[in-house]
Amino acid sequence: MDFATAPVHHVRDALRELFRRGVTRVVASLPTLPAPDLLAAVRRLAPLVWEGSLAGLHLEGPFLSRHRCGAQSAEDVLEPGSDRSRRLLESLVQAGRPDHGGPDAQAIVAMTYAPELEGAEWVERALFAAGILPSPGHTDATEAEFSTALQRWTGMQTPGLGLGGTGRHRLPAVTHLFNAMPGFHHRAPGPVPAALRAAARGDLRVELVADGLHVDPDVIQDVLRLVPGAVCVVSDASAATDAPAGTYTLGAVAIETTGNTGNQNSRAPRLAGQPTLASGAVSLDGALRHLLAWGVPLELAVPAVSTTPALTLPSTRRASGWVEWDWDAENGTIAPGPPAVVVPPGAPGT
Repeated sequence: MDFATAPVHHVRDALRELFRRGVTRVVASLPTLPAPDLLAAVRRLAPLVWEGSLAGLHLEGPFLSRHRCGAQSAEDVLEPGSDRSRRLLESLVQAGRPDHGGPDAQAIVAMTYAPELEGAEWVERALFAAGILPSPGHTDATEAEFSTALQRWTGMQTPGLGLGGTGRHRLPAVTHLFNAMPGFHHRAPGPVPAALRAAARGDLRVELVADGLHVDPDVIQDVLRLVPGAVCVVSDASAATDAPAGTYTLGAVAIETTGNTGNQNSRAPRLAGQPTLASGAVSLDGALRHLLAWGVPLELAVPAVSTTPALTLPSTRRASGWVEWDWDAENGTIAPGPPAVVVPPGAPGT
């Protein structure tokens, strides 16, 4: 099931399956699409957010670096400073806003953008004003350009949204750290060290795809130990998740997987006919199993797939819906148990 193109009843089917796995808060990511299709997808899915079925929408583009598109549709990437781009963003914001309700009711919770692009500052201001988090990613930014963007944000914050986070604040997150951005080099550090410094200060969160392919498991463990309260493990899952070998849709592009051949690398979705990684194929419960199998302590693994990413959401969408997990330490197995409500640490009576 592809969030960007599937009818609503198929989205509901997929959500029911995820809920059975213990994944009870789902943010639907929409990849870069032709502008009319992206707007139509937001209009189709926003009511699912307003009714509580989806926790929010994440737009992965279209204001991305053409040098770091990854699996995004390069022909649909837009320059943020153009009149066309401004009209599109204004329409997307309007489509995500219900007739009644403040910024916390906005269906779009985050937008991935490349902060080095001309016009990026306008995008940042428009997103913050609408209650949407700017998420740096698919970027070719230098360390200086990335740090400059974070400095710009300090003058754009709105109540409950921005830097210097407390439990009440929604902090932006870097879209899948390490992927679709320059790698760290000792003479050209790129955005990674700047992102980790900001995460250590409490000004930013970082996403990691924990499928064992997008990021080396040892690197994931290092980042979790370095900034344990700032890591959001995401699935990046697509229509190829738990699906047989074949060709699937990821928005405007075709992806393919060879299925379960025993070779983990061969099971990763790729752009059709190309070696480029194109999304993940492990749902979030599978990512948690990976973390524990790699030796990540339970006290680091569980928040990374639950309470930390929940802080990306408006406060009204964070509570309830959690499940208790049955953990068999002797056999190394984990499975969702009965539904439960988790009370945040520090709440009255805890």
